[in-house]
Amino acid sequence: MHNTKRMILKNGLGLTCVTTDQSKTSCLSAMLALPLGAKERSLSALLPYVLRSSSRDFDGQQAVAARLDELYGARLEPVVRKRGEAQLIGFVADVIDERYAMCEDEGLFAGTAQLMASILLHPDTFARETVDREAAQLCAKIAAQADDKNSWAIRRMYQHMCAGEAYSLSELGDIDAVRKITPDELMEQYQHVMQTAPLELFYCGSLEAEAVAEQLNGAMQDRPEIKHPVHPQFYAPKTPLHEEICQITEEAPVVQGKLTIGLRSGITAFDGDYPAMVVFNACFGGTTASRLFRTVREQMSLCYYASSITEKTKGVIAVASGIENESEPKARAEILHQLEDIQNGGLTAEEVEAAKRSVTASLSTMFDSPLQLENFYQTQAAAGLTETLDDLIEHIGQVSVEDVTAAARKAVPDTVYFLKGAGA
Repeated sequence: MHNTKRMILKNGLGLTCVTTDQSKTSCLSAMLALPLGAKERSLSALLPYVLRSSSRDFDGQQAVAARLDELYGARLEPVVRKRGEAQLIGFVADVIDERYAMCEDEGLFAGTAQLMASILLHPDTFARETVDREAAQLCAKIAAQADDKNSWAIRRMYQHMCAGEAYSLSELGDIDAVRKITPDELMEQYQHVMQTAPLELFYCGSLEAEAVAEQLNGAMQDRPEIKHPVHPQFYAPKTPLHEEICQITEEAPVVQGKLTIGLRSGITAFDGDYPAMVVFNACFGGTTASRLFRTVREQMSLCYYASSITEKTKGVIAVASGIENESEPKARAEILHQLEDIQNGGLTAEEVEAAKRSVTASLSTMFDSPLQLENFYQTQAAAGLTETLDDLIEHIGQVSVEDVTAAARKAVPDTVYFLKGAGA
Protein backbone atom coordinates (compact mmCIF):
# COMPACT_ATOMS: atom_id res chain seq x y z
CA MET A 1 0.00 0.00 0.00
CA HIS A 2 1.07 3.57 -0.56
CA ASN A 3 -0.17 7.09 0.05
CA THR A 4 0.96 10.20 -1.81
CA LYS A 5 0.72 13.65 -0.25
CA ARG A 6 1.83 17.05 -1.53
CA MET A 7 2.60 19.94 0.82
CA ILE A 8 4.02 23.46 0.73
CA LEU A 9 6.36 23.91 3.71
CA LYS A 10 6.97 27.60 2.97
CA ASN A 11 7.04 29.92 -0.04
CA GLY A 12 9.45 28.38 -2.53
CA LEU A 13 9.77 25.09 -0.63
CA GLY A 14 7.55 22.15 -1.64
CA LEU A 15 7.41 18.54 -0.48
CA THR A 16 5.99 15.38 -2.03
CA CYS A 17 5.75 12.32 0.24
CA VAL A 18 5.04 8.76 -0.85
CA THR A 19 4.46 6.67 2.27
CA THR A 20 4.94 2.99 1.48
CA ASP A 21 6.25 -0.21 3.03
CA GLN A 22 7.16 -1.78 -0.32
CA SER A 23 10.87 -0.96 -0.18
CA LYS A 24 13.68 -1.67 2.26
CA THR A 25 15.26 1.71 1.53
CA SER A 26 13.91 5.24 1.72
CA CYS A 27 14.73 8.03 -0.70
CA LEU A 28 15.16 11.75 -0.11
CA SER A 29 15.93 14.35 -2.76
CA ALA A 30 16.20 18.13 -3.00
CA MET A 31 15.99 19.76 -6.43
CA LEU A 32 16.20 23.34 -7.63
CA ALA A 33 14.39 24.02 -10.92
CA LEU A 34 16.15 26.57 -13.16
CA PRO A 35 15.53 27.84 -16.71
CA LEU A 36 17.68 25.67 -18.98
CA GLY A 37 18.31 28.54 -21.36
CA ALA A 38 19.88 30.80 -18.73
CA LYS A 39 23.38 32.03 -19.56
CA GLU A 40 24.52 30.74 -16.16
CA ARG A 41 23.66 27.14 -17.15
CA SER A 42 27.26 25.92 -16.88
CA LEU A 43 27.68 27.53 -13.46
CA SER A 44 24.48 25.89 -12.22
CA ALA A 45 25.56 22.48 -13.49
CA LEU A 46 28.80 22.69 -11.50
CA LEU A 47 27.14 23.84 -8.27
CA PRO A 48 25.99 20.52 -6.74
CA TYR A 49 29.38 18.88 -7.35
CA VAL A 50 31.23 21.70 -5.59
CA LEU A 51 28.66 21.98 -2.79
CA ARG A 52 29.19 18.31 -1.90
CA SER A 53 32.78 19.14 -0.91
CA SER A 54 32.22 22.60 0.53
CA SER A 55 29.95 22.32 3.59
CA ARG A 56 31.14 24.33 6.56
CA ASP A 57 29.91 21.47 8.79
CA PHE A 58 31.98 18.77 7.05
CA ASP A 59 35.61 19.08 6.03
CA GLY A 60 35.51 17.81 2.46
CA GLN A 61 34.25 14.66 0.77
CA GLN A 62 35.93 12.31 3.24
CA ALA A 63 34.01 13.82 6.15
CA VAL A 64 30.76 13.50 4.19
CA ALA A 65 31.61 9.88 3.34
CA ALA A 66 32.30 9.16 7.01
CA ARG A 67 28.90 10.56 7.98
CA LEU A 68 27.21 8.45 5.30
CA ASP A 69 28.93 5.37 6.73
CA GLU A 70 27.45 6.21 10.14
CA LEU A 71 24.03 6.28 8.44
CA TYR A 72 24.26 2.57 7.55
CA GLY A 73 26.11 3.27 4.32
CA ALA A 74 23.62 5.79 2.98
CA ARG A 75 24.30 7.30 -0.44
CA LEU A 76 24.07 10.97 -1.38
CA GLU A 77 24.83 12.02 -4.94
CA PRO A 78 24.76 15.30 -6.89
CA VAL A 79 22.27 15.28 -9.78
CA VAL A 80 21.87 17.46 -12.88
CA ARG A 81 18.89 16.74 -15.16
CA LYS A 82 17.10 18.20 -18.16
CA ARG A 83 13.32 18.16 -18.21
CA GLY A 84 11.94 20.16 -21.12
CA GLU A 85 13.22 23.72 -20.70
CA ALA A 86 14.12 23.10 -17.05
CA GLN A 87 17.54 22.37 -15.62
CA LEU A 88 17.20 20.47 -12.35
CA ILE A 89 20.14 20.52 -9.97
CA GLY A 90 20.38 19.07 -6.49
CA PHE A 91 20.95 15.89 -4.53
CA VAL A 92 19.42 12.43 -4.23
CA ALA A 93 20.00 10.23 -1.17
CA ASP A 94 18.91 6.74 -0.26
CA VAL A 95 19.24 5.05 3.11
CA ILE A 96 17.96 1.95 4.85
CA ASP A 97 14.35 2.51 5.84
CA GLU A 98 13.62 3.26 9.48
CA ARG A 99 11.81 -0.09 9.88
CA TYR A 100 15.04 -1.99 9.35
CA ALA A 101 17.24 0.05 11.68
CA MET A 102 18.23 -1.30 15.08
CA CYS A 103 16.45 0.36 18.01
CA GLU A 104 19.48 2.38 19.06
CA ASP A 105 19.96 3.61 15.48
CA GLU A 106 16.67 5.39 15.02
CA GLY A 107 16.72 8.60 13.04
CA LEU A 108 18.35 7.45 9.80
CA PHE A 109 16.04 9.69 7.81
CA ALA A 110 16.59 12.62 10.17
CA GLY A 111 20.35 12.19 9.89
CA THR A 112 20.19 12.03 6.11
CA ALA A 113 17.97 15.12 5.98
CA GLN A 114 20.36 17.06 8.22
CA LEU A 115 23.33 16.05 6.07
CA MET A 116 21.59 17.07 2.85
CA ALA A 117 20.52 20.40 4.35
CA SER A 118 24.04 21.08 5.54
CA ILE A 119 25.50 20.45 2.09
CA LEU A 120 22.84 22.47 0.31
CA LEU A 121 22.33 25.39 2.71
CA HIS A 122 25.60 25.79 4.64
CA PRO A 123 28.46 26.09 2.18
CA ASP A 124 31.81 27.47 3.24
CA THR A 125 33.81 29.47 0.73
CA PHE A 126 34.41 27.63 -2.54
CA ALA A 127 38.09 26.65 -2.61
CA ARG A 128 39.94 27.13 -5.89
CA GLU A 129 41.26 23.58 -5.71
CA THR A 130 37.75 22.17 -5.26
CA VAL A 131 36.27 24.21 -8.09
CA ASP A 132 39.08 23.26 -10.48
CA ARG A 133 38.84 19.56 -9.58
CA GLU A 134 35.06 19.36 -9.97
CA ALA A 135 35.15 21.47 -13.14
CA ALA A 136 37.64 19.05 -14.71
CA GLN A 137 35.43 16.10 -13.80
CA LEU A 138 32.33 17.85 -15.18
CA CYS A 139 34.16 18.57 -18.43
CA ALA A 140 34.98 14.86 -18.65
CA LYS A 141 31.28 14.03 -18.18
CA ILE A 142 30.31 16.42 -20.97
CA ALA A 143 32.92 14.96 -23.32
CA ALA A 144 31.83 11.41 -22.44
CA GLN A 145 28.28 12.07 -23.69
CA ALA A 146 29.50 11.25 -27.19
CA ASP A 147 30.80 7.82 -26.12
CA ASP A 148 27.33 6.25 -25.89
CA LYS A 149 26.36 6.48 -29.54
CA ASN A 150 22.75 5.37 -28.94
CA SER A 151 21.95 8.28 -26.62
CA TRP A 152 24.32 10.60 -28.49
CA ALA A 153 22.37 10.15 -31.73
CA ILE A 154 19.15 11.16 -29.92
CA ARG A 155 20.88 14.15 -28.36
CA ARG A 156 22.30 15.25 -31.72
CA MET A 157 18.91 14.84 -33.40
CA TYR A 158 17.31 17.13 -30.82
CA GLN A 159 20.13 19.64 -31.19
CA HIS A 160 19.22 19.94 -34.87
CA MET A 161 15.45 19.64 -34.44
CA CYS A 162 15.28 22.16 -31.60
CA ALA A 163 18.02 24.51 -32.77
CA GLY A 164 17.38 27.92 -31.28
CA GLU A 165 15.31 26.43 -28.43
CA ALA A 166 16.62 25.97 -24.90
CA TYR A 167 15.88 22.24 -25.19
CA SER A 168 18.79 21.85 -27.60
CA LEU A 169 21.27 22.79 -24.86
CA SER A 170 23.13 20.34 -22.63
CA GLU A 171 22.05 20.33 -19.00
CA LEU A 172 25.71 19.78 -18.03
CA GLY A 173 26.81 23.04 -19.61
CA ASP A 174 29.58 23.71 -22.13
CA ILE A 175 33.18 22.64 -21.69
CA ASP A 176 34.69 26.04 -22.52
CA ALA A 177 32.37 27.81 -20.09
CA VAL A 178 32.96 25.28 -17.29
CA ARG A 179 36.75 25.60 -17.61
CA LYS A 180 36.56 29.36 -17.03
CA ILE A 181 34.48 29.25 -13.84
CA THR A 182 36.01 30.94 -10.81
CA PRO A 183 35.11 30.40 -7.13
CA ASP A 184 33.70 33.94 -6.85
CA GLU A 185 31.48 33.48 -9.92
CA LEU A 186 30.22 30.16 -8.58
CA MET A 187 29.40 31.62 -5.16
CA GLU A 188 27.56 34.51 -6.80
CA GLN A 189 25.52 32.00 -8.82
CA TYR A 190 24.79 29.94 -5.70
CA GLN A 191 23.41 33.00 -3.94
CA HIS A 192 21.33 33.94 -6.97
CA VAL A 193 19.89 30.43 -7.27
CA MET A 194 19.00 30.21 -3.59
CA GLN A 195 17.22 33.56 -3.76
CA THR A 196 15.18 32.88 -6.90
CA ALA A 197 14.75 29.15 -7.63
CA PRO A 198 12.00 27.02 -6.05
CA LEU A 199 13.33 24.11 -4.01
CA GLU A 200 11.42 20.86 -4.19
CA LEU A 201 11.82 18.00 -1.71
CA PHE A 202 10.77 14.40 -2.25
CA TYR A 203 10.55 11.54 0.22
CA CYS A 204 9.60 7.90 -0.27
CA GLY A 205 9.63 5.51 2.68
CA SER A 206 7.62 4.18 5.59
CA LEU A 207 7.37 7.44 7.56
CA GLU A 208 4.06 9.30 7.54
CA ALA A 209 3.98 12.58 5.62
CA GLU A 210 3.42 14.71 8.74
CA ALA A 211 6.51 13.25 10.44
CA VAL A 212 8.59 13.80 7.31
CA ALA A 213 7.38 17.41 7.01
CA GLU A 214 8.28 18.07 10.65
CA GLN A 215 11.80 16.69 10.21
CA LEU A 216 12.38 18.57 6.97
CA ASN A 217 11.01 21.83 8.36
CA GLY A 218 13.65 21.59 11.04
CA ALA A 219 16.47 20.57 8.72
CA MET A 220 15.60 23.24 6.14
CA GLN A 221 14.84 26.07 8.55
CA ASP A 222 17.67 28.16 7.09
CA ARG A 223 16.13 27.99 3.64
CA PRO A 224 14.78 31.53 3.06
CA GLU A 225 11.24 32.01 1.86
CA ILE A 226 10.92 33.04 -1.78
CA LYS A 227 7.79 35.04 -2.37
CA HIS A 228 8.27 35.31 -6.14
CA PRO A 229 10.24 32.26 -7.33
CA VAL A 230 11.40 32.15 -10.96
CA HIS A 231 9.91 29.07 -12.63
CA PRO A 232 11.15 27.54 -15.91
CA GLN A 233 8.91 28.25 -18.89
CA PHE A 234 8.11 25.16 -20.97
CA TYR A 235 7.82 25.40 -24.75
CA ALA A 236 6.06 22.72 -26.82
CA PRO A 237 5.21 23.76 -30.40
CA LYS A 238 2.09 22.01 -31.69
CA THR A 239 3.49 21.61 -35.21
CA PRO A 240 6.96 21.21 -36.75
CA LEU A 241 8.89 24.43 -37.12
CA HIS A 242 10.33 23.31 -40.48
CA GLU A 243 8.31 23.42 -43.71
CA GLU A 244 9.85 20.13 -44.82
CA ILE A 245 11.39 17.22 -42.94
CA CYS A 246 15.00 18.07 -42.13
CA GLN A 247 17.50 15.35 -43.02
CA ILE A 248 20.95 15.37 -41.48
CA THR A 249 23.72 12.78 -41.91
CA GLU A 250 26.88 12.72 -39.82
CA GLU A 251 29.60 10.08 -39.63
CA ALA A 252 31.20 8.40 -36.65
CA PRO A 253 33.72 5.54 -36.26
CA VAL A 254 31.09 2.94 -35.37
CA VAL A 255 30.10 -0.29 -37.08
CA GLN A 256 26.37 0.20 -36.54
CA GLY A 257 24.59 3.26 -37.92
CA LYS A 258 22.09 5.13 -35.75
CA LEU A 259 18.89 6.30 -37.42
CA THR A 260 16.90 8.71 -35.25
CA ILE A 261 13.64 10.37 -36.29
CA GLY A 262 12.21 13.27 -34.31
CA LEU A 263 8.46 13.86 -34.16
CA ARG A 264 6.60 16.86 -32.76
CA SER A 265 3.17 16.32 -31.27
CA GLY A 266 2.87 19.27 -28.91
CA ILE A 267 1.12 16.92 -26.48
CA THR A 268 2.64 17.19 -23.02
CA ALA A 269 1.71 16.14 -19.51
CA PHE A 270 -0.13 19.49 -19.27
CA ASP A 271 -2.69 18.26 -21.82
CA GLY A 272 -5.77 16.10 -21.40
CA ASP A 273 -4.78 13.81 -24.27
CA TYR A 274 -1.36 13.02 -22.76
CA PRO A 275 -2.47 9.54 -21.55
CA ALA A 276 -3.53 8.74 -25.13
CA MET A 277 -0.09 9.86 -26.33
CA VAL A 278 1.56 7.54 -23.81
CA VAL A 279 -0.48 4.62 -25.14
CA PHE A 280 0.26 5.62 -28.74
CA ASN A 281 3.98 5.60 -27.98
CA ALA A 282 3.64 2.10 -26.48
CA CYS A 283 1.83 0.90 -29.60
CA PHE A 284 4.31 2.57 -31.94
CA GLY A 285 7.69 1.77 -30.40
CA GLY A 286 7.61 1.85 -26.62
CA THR A 287 7.29 -1.88 -25.90
CA THR A 288 8.40 -5.23 -27.29
CA ALA A 289 4.84 -5.67 -28.63
CA SER A 290 5.04 -2.40 -30.58
CA ARG A 291 4.95 -1.94 -34.34
CA LEU A 292 8.60 -0.91 -34.54
CA PHE A 293 9.80 -3.93 -32.57
CA ARG A 294 7.53 -6.57 -34.09
CA THR A 295 7.47 -5.39 -37.69
CA VAL A 296 10.53 -3.27 -38.44
CA ARG A 297 12.93 -5.23 -36.24
CA GLU A 298 11.57 -8.78 -35.98
CA GLN A 299 9.64 -9.41 -39.20
CA MET A 300 11.60 -7.26 -41.66
CA SER A 301 15.00 -7.39 -39.90
CA LEU A 302 15.74 -3.79 -40.85
CA CYS A 303 17.09 -2.79 -37.41
CA TYR A 304 19.16 -4.24 -34.62
CA TYR A 305 16.88 -2.33 -32.28
CA ALA A 306 14.00 0.06 -32.78
CA SER A 307 12.05 1.99 -30.15
CA SER A 308 10.36 5.32 -29.48
CA ILE A 309 10.74 7.61 -26.47
CA THR A 310 8.55 10.54 -25.43
CA GLU A 311 9.48 13.67 -23.47
CA LYS A 312 6.50 14.51 -21.31
CA THR A 313 7.21 18.23 -20.87
CA LYS A 314 8.36 18.96 -24.44
CA GLY A 315 5.77 17.24 -26.66
CA VAL A 316 8.38 15.44 -28.77
CA ILE A 317 9.12 11.81 -29.62
CA ALA A 318 12.43 10.27 -30.68
CA VAL A 319 12.44 7.08 -32.76
CA ALA A 320 15.80 5.43 -32.15
CA SER A 321 17.18 2.54 -34.20
CA GLY A 322 20.44 0.79 -34.93
CA ILE A 323 20.91 -0.27 -38.56
CA GLU A 324 23.35 -1.27 -41.27
CA ASN A 325 24.26 1.79 -43.33
CA GLU A 326 22.72 0.41 -46.50
CA SER A 327 19.41 -0.26 -44.71
CA GLU A 328 18.80 3.42 -43.94
CA PRO A 329 16.36 4.20 -46.78
CA LYS A 330 14.24 1.09 -46.19
CA ALA A 331 14.29 1.43 -42.39
CA ARG A 332 13.31 5.10 -42.54
CA ALA A 333 10.51 4.39 -45.02
CA GLU A 334 9.10 1.50 -42.97
CA ILE A 335 9.21 3.44 -39.69
CA LEU A 336 7.27 6.29 -41.28
CA HIS A 337 4.92 3.78 -42.92
CA GLN A 338 4.05 2.25 -39.54
CA LEU A 339 3.39 5.72 -38.16
CA GLU A 340 1.13 6.54 -41.11
CA ASP A 341 -0.76 3.26 -40.75
CA ILE A 342 -1.51 4.00 -37.10
CA GLN A 343 -2.59 7.54 -37.98
CA ASN A 344 -4.96 6.13 -40.60
CA GLY A 345 -6.73 3.95 -38.04
CA GLY A 346 -4.68 0.78 -38.46
CA LEU A 347 -4.46 -0.04 -34.76
CA THR A 348 -6.57 -2.92 -33.50
CA ALA A 349 -8.37 -3.00 -30.18
CA GLU A 350 -6.08 -5.88 -29.17
CA GLU A 351 -2.95 -3.78 -29.82
CA VAL A 352 -4.29 -0.89 -27.76
CA GLU A 353 -5.35 -3.10 -24.86
CA ALA A 354 -1.98 -4.86 -24.86
CA ALA A 355 -0.23 -1.48 -24.85
CA LYS A 356 -2.38 -0.24 -21.96
CA ARG A 357 -1.57 -3.36 -19.93
CA SER A 358 2.13 -2.94 -20.65
CA VAL A 359 2.16 0.75 -19.72
CA THR A 360 0.12 0.15 -16.57
CA ALA A 361 2.42 -2.67 -15.48
CA SER A 362 5.51 -0.56 -16.14
CA LEU A 363 4.15 2.42 -14.21
CA SER A 364 3.02 0.19 -11.33
CA THR A 365 6.52 -1.26 -10.90
CA MET A 366 7.70 2.25 -10.04
CA PHE A 367 6.11 1.81 -6.63
CA ASP A 368 8.79 -0.80 -5.94
CA SER A 369 11.58 1.67 -6.72
CA PRO A 370 11.90 4.85 -4.61
CA LEU A 371 14.42 6.26 -7.06
CA GLN A 372 12.03 5.88 -10.00
CA LEU A 373 9.28 7.53 -7.98
CA GLU A 374 11.68 10.35 -7.14
CA ASN A 375 12.40 10.94 -10.80
CA PHE A 376 8.69 10.96 -11.66
CA TYR A 377 7.58 13.32 -8.90
CA GLN A 378 10.51 15.72 -9.21
CA THR A 379 9.67 16.11 -12.89
CA GLN A 380 6.03 16.74 -11.95
CA ALA A 381 7.05 19.36 -9.39
CA ALA A 382 9.43 21.15 -11.78
CA ALA A 383 6.59 21.48 -14.28
CA GLY A 384 4.01 22.46 -11.68
CA LEU A 385 1.99 19.30 -12.34
CA THR A 386 -0.14 17.87 -9.55
CA GLU A 387 -1.22 14.59 -11.16
CA THR A 388 -0.09 11.57 -9.12
CA LEU A 389 1.19 8.31 -10.53
CA ASP A 390 -2.08 6.69 -9.47
CA ASP A 391 -3.97 9.36 -11.42
CA LEU A 392 -1.93 8.68 -14.55
CA ILE A 393 -2.48 4.93 -14.28
CA GLU A 394 -6.22 5.49 -13.93
CA HIS A 395 -6.30 7.80 -16.96
CA ILE A 396 -4.31 5.29 -19.03
CA GLY A 397 -7.00 2.71 -18.35
CA GLN A 398 -9.67 5.02 -19.79
CA VAL A 399 -7.95 5.54 -23.16
CA SER A 400 -9.82 4.23 -26.23
CA VAL A 401 -8.63 3.19 -29.68
CA GLU A 402 -10.07 6.42 -31.06
CA ASP A 403 -8.14 8.45 -28.47
CA VAL A 404 -4.89 6.78 -29.49
CA THR A 405 -5.51 7.37 -33.19
CA ALA A 406 -6.30 11.04 -32.55
CA ALA A 407 -3.10 11.45 -30.54
CA ALA A 408 -1.08 9.65 -33.22
CA ARG A 409 -2.29 12.08 -35.87
CA LYS A 410 -0.66 14.92 -33.95
CA ALA A 411 2.77 13.23 -34.11
CA VAL A 412 4.35 14.82 -37.18
CA PRO A 413 7.86 13.91 -38.44
CA ASP A 414 10.20 16.87 -38.17
CA THR A 415 13.82 15.73 -38.35
CA VAL A 416 15.62 12.61 -39.63
CA TYR A 417 19.12 12.27 -38.20
CA PHE A 418 21.45 9.51 -39.41
CA LEU A 419 24.71 8.85 -37.58
CA LYS A 420 26.39 6.87 -40.32
CA GLY A 421 28.86 4.21 -39.29
CA ALA A 422 32.29 4.83 -40.79
CA GLY A 423 33.84 1.62 -39.39
CA ALA A 424 35.31 0.97 -35.97
